[in-house]
Amino acid sequence: MALSPSSVKSRWVKRELLYALDDSRYDGHIVPVLHRPCKVRKLSWTLPSFEMVDFTGDYVHGCRALLEVWRIAYRGPHGRSRQK
Repeated sequence: MALSPSSVKSRWVKRELLYALDDSRYDGHIVPVLHRPCKVRKLSWTLPSFEMVDFTGDYVHGCRALLEVWRIAYRGPHGRSRQK
């Protein structure tokens, strides 16, 4: 779920989030991605409890953080697994 000032105001994004929160198939699979600074509580009071990935700064850092949430090892330019 990409979060921005527009998305937290969107009725459709809110409906999609409520649907996902109510369906057990999505337990542990919701990853809020902060695309632009915004007040995520406007969308749902539950969002701050999720592990959020911040893409508002360094894009590469955001990608690595998202891979970490998904438990996928980052492979450097030479194919070697690298940690932070």
